[in-house]
Amino acid sequence: MRRLCGGRAGASDHLRDSTHGARTSPRPHDVNAPHPGTLPTPHAPPEKLVRARLLRRMFVMGPPTVFTALAAALFMAGVFFWITREAGPLVWGGVTAALLMLRLVFMRWNARLYPDPEFALQQPDGAWRFMAPLAAYMSMWAFGPWALMPPGTETPERILILLLGQFSVLMGAVPVISTWRAMVPVVTIPLALGVATRFAWMGGPVGWFTCAVGVIFGASMARFALSQHQVLRRALIDQIEKELLSEQLMRQSIELQRLNQERSRFFASASHDLRQPVHALALFSRALQRDLQDHPARAVADRVVQATDAVSGLLNAMLDISKIDAGTVVPRPAEIAIDQLFLRLAHLFESRASEAGIALRFHTGPEVLSTDSELVLRVLANFVDNAIKYSARGILISARARGPKVRLAVWDTGRGIAVDHLELVFDEFYQVDNPHRDVTRGLGIGLAIARRLARLVGGEVGVRSRLGCGSVFWLDLPRHAPLPTPAPEAPPPAAAPAADHAPPRVLLLDDEAPVGEAIRLWLAPYCARIEITQSVAAARQHVMGSPDGFDAFIIDFRLADEQNGIEATAELRQLAGRNVPTILVTGDTDPARVRAAYASGLEVMFKPVQPELLLQTLRELIARNATRSE
Repeated sequence: MRRLCGGRAGASDHLRDSTHGARTSPRPHDVNAPHPGTLPTPHAPPEKLVRARLLRRMFVMGPPTVFTALAAALFMAGVFFWITREAGPLVWGGVTAALLMLRLVFMRWNARLYPDPEFALQQPDGAWRFMAPLAAYMSMWAFGPWALMPPGTETPERILILLLGQFSVLMGAVPVISTWRAMVPVVTIPLALGVATRFAWMGGPVGWFTCAVGVIFGASMARFALSQHQVLRRALIDQIEKELLSEQLMRQSIELQRLNQERSRFFASASHDLRQPVHALALFSRALQRDLQDHPARAVADRVVQATDAVSGLLNAMLDISKIDAGTVVPRPAEIAIDQLFLRLAHLFESRASEAGIALRFHTGPEVLSTDSELVLRVLANFVDNAIKYSARGILISARARGPKVRLAVWDTGRGIAVDHLELVFDEFYQVDNPHRDVTRGLGIGLAIARRLARLVGGEVGVRSRLGCGSVFWLDLPRHAPLPTPAPEAPPPAAAPAADHAPPRVLLLDDEAPVGEAIRLWLAPYCARIEITQSVAAARQHVMGSPDGFDAFIIDFRLADEQNGIEATAELRQLAGRNVPTILVTGDTDPARVRAAYASGLEVMFKPVQPELLLQTLRELIARNATRSE
């Protein structure tokens, strides 16, 4: 393969799209959008929210600890009663158990005030309902060493059991008290104070040593609980920040979806409203061209038709995207040789390339693909069309095997595309070097259509380019893709009989008066009778008042009545007593409406309809219906 501009042919490529080039104005969906790759930064969670989460966690962890504390208190009271055989431990155990039950009552009260799931994660206030009974309960542990081991009854065994019990309760309380900072002194001070005072009263080396151990251990547990509180708090803040970020992203996602839906509705409505007058203009201009045969003004009529066809072509390009997105374009794979594809490309573009002084060269091989040749041809035709627009010398169209794929590439010798545009040229409405949005250079959706079509046939499109040298656009397809079983298709319609039929009687239903008048003006010379109606009621009257009936209906999809064109067709056919051949004409490009139109089973045509195609379709429908009736 020859080298282009000092580099390997194809090291650069250009196809910018049916409208080449990229626009400099922002795309509609880019307005006010955050810079790619950035995420919104949520504000720090308010202290009130953190406090509410911690408070709720404290109440959630409270009930299980009540039963654990009850078991510990009863065990301590039972052990010392067994050792001393005195009533003091039992009294202490009974009061402690009562205070624990009071704590449980307050927790149940709080649960009724702040029920799940409304307050599953947080509650606004009510800390006193936890702290007040807790303080009363912990006061019993401050008196515990005195009640369980009265002065004068100290023995090494009793001292050991008492310390183990007191310290175990303190250690077990750390996970709970770390949730709420104010709980730390409420729990640690009574436990440590009870041990310290009791053994300070005992005196002596053992007493003072044990007193010091109690104070140090209490202080250590308090410090550890506070550090755990900070860790828990930091983790909770991180969790809340993530939740806020997730919520913010969700809101932005919903807003973007809403804006995208609004944009789609806007474009669909704008497209429909724009297609209406263009549809009428196409019919008026073609009728004018037909009626001005051998008239000096015929040249002007030709120019009007040419301009109208150009606008229609741009609108139909947007319609192609809607059809693909609606899923109404279905690939029909079949085996085809690559050289046959290239031969069709040559027939399509050789004349135009020759007029532009550009040589088309092909490099192919004996590869056979299992794909939809029509869709592949449209992709390659888009590439070649752009290449002819921007090439200075020649164009190379090549096919080369690349592992499990075949790359079909179009190399041009244009001025190339800057690197910052390469990732955008396949986006809708993106054009390079067309800042003024010159519509004669297209809308910038040709490559967007090409990418969608490539995905339909299981392929991928790509581009490389070098400024001043040219560009290469390619389509990668599977080399040995299995040929799927084709979907069952309806038998092809029978060919119209050779005999001429009488001019048809046609009923038109369209709520736009200019469109109706344009269709009447165009079809009148070819029809025996054509009735123009703007409402379902008027159409209904014509059907019921016409003894000879109508040979065909032409009905707009979107009507001013409550019924749409599909529903109106069903009613008019029922009144006529037969399935009158019907053309459903629509200017909608919304994918949902496009799917609905095709699902109706009617012959669908999109505005602006080419007048000759409308007449041809009308004749074919009537002829097929006549053939079935015979």
